Amino acid sequence: MTIREIEELSGMTRANIRFYEKEGLIAPERNSNGYRNYSEEDLSILKRIRLLRTLHLSLEDIKSLSRNEQELSGLLIRHLTALKKEQQALGHSVKVCEQLCKDRAVYSSFDAQHYLDLLDTSVSELPSELKEDTMPKVTSPWIRYFARSIDAAIYMILWNMFLSLVLHINIMETGFAGLVADLIAYNCLFLLAEPLMLSRFGTTPGKFLFGLRVTAETGARLTHGEALHRTWTVLKKGCGFNLPVYWIIRMYKSYRACKDGETLDWEQETLLWLNDRYIPLKVSGSVVILTLLNTLALLLVWQAGALPQNRGDLTVEQYAENFNDMEKYFGIDRQLNLPGDSSFYGILMDDSRLILNKDGEWEKMPGTPYVTGTSENYAELPQLDYTVEDGVITGLNFSASYENEDITIASYGDLMAVSALAFLCAQDDYHLLPDAPSLLYTQIKLNGDNFSGFTINEAGVSVSCTVEYEGYELHPDVWSTDQVLVPAYGGKPSFSIKFSVTKA
Repeated sequence: MTIREIEELSGMTRANIRFYEKEGLIAPERNSNGYRNYSEEDLSILKRIRLLRTLHLSLEDIKSLSRNEQELSGLLIRHLTALKKEQQALGHSVKVCEQLCKDRAVYSSFDAQHYLDLLDTSVSELPSELKEDTMPKVTSPWIRYFARSIDAAIYMILWNMFLSLVLHINIMETGFAGLVADLIAYNCLFLLAEPLMLSRFGTTPGKFLFGLRVTAETGARLTHGEALHRTWTVLKKGCGFNLPVYWIIRMYKSYRACKDGETLDWEQETLLWLNDRYIPLKVSGSVVILTLLNTLALLLVWQAGALPQNRGDLTVEQYAENFNDMEKYFGIDRQLNLPGDSSFYGILMDDSRLILNKDGEWEKMPGTPYVTGTSENYAELPQLDYTVEDGVITGLNFSASYENEDITIASYGDLMAVSALAFLCAQDDYHLLPDAPSLLYTQIKLNGDNFSGFTINEAGVSVSCTVEYEGYELHPDVWSTDQVLVPAYGGKPSFSIKFSVTKA
């Protein structure tokens, strides 16, 4: 018989049955799939226990009967004497005890159902003794939700650390494909980490914070297989594999079942224990911890991914690698002498960015389309010049000037930002806080987009730019949302820019 069947036939709850199994009064066999298979003998014993507990016999007396340490008849006589001294409300129990004595009932063979039928108590109504004989049931759905949320935040931080620090992916610019990857990664980490922690420690970081722990019904620690089965069921039945919309449905159903005290699917073979001391403080603390964890994920981990792979003293080749990685990290997919925010400049293109080769010179990315001509005559991309001492770069610069030429000049903001950060963020004295890479990038780009000079000193590196122009007007670009300099009608356009990155 399954647990559901024996619940119905015995008139006991699942918690009662698990409790009596833990106390050694029944010992059901297990099927090949690990689930319990209750026998007719188990059912008979449970009915006897229910009857005797309903008659207010103690659990210790019932255990002694099962161990043949005393006879039922002698025990009933002593118990009957005690019952007669109790209130008249116990009259029904007295009547059944008298009948048991008259019938000379033997514990190992008497028909408990016959005597249960003599009681006026409804089959569905459990006596107070049976209500006491239960395994602990933890509901507290919100506490369990907060605990799991902390675990989820930790899993996502680990995943984002892998993306940022190992793959150097900008976790804030992953798009729909990134969301799908995040979902798969979270589910996999959940299945890998939680069973390991439950089998080793009986808890997880989130559960530990709230005083929650998970054990087998015997109180022993779960095996890895049992923990994996529990986690898989939670993921499937409780979280709906975290799929949009379906996740909400599964979470709501689990919340209602938990609130109503029902045994959840993943609790069939396990017990959840709760130390409910300082719960308000723990809930408040979890909000703070979740906020800190999310801040850590969205700031430190995100910005750490922007740090160049080559650090310290750089050769030209190492600097070029840093530059190309920075350009990719910040999502630049165009030549840096063209306006941004668009991939359409009169013709459709996928990726037209130029990269630096090992000599620090511009070259086309192989296998990608490039703009060879547009409806606008944009200024050429200036070549970077390097200051090298003993094979190590100590600075770099570029400059450009145009006099009386009919050309459109796009912002040098992205070029200056990537050029500076590829060198500056590689310095040993550079730290993520307070000037994170994205903040420095935005600061340099903003000045560049406004065609204004600036000087920034950070980590022993000076980044400076001077811009001079006349006879130009600032207009929105035709093919993008960027601002560009366009020669004014009838004027004599003149433009010059000098940019340098030097190590003190």
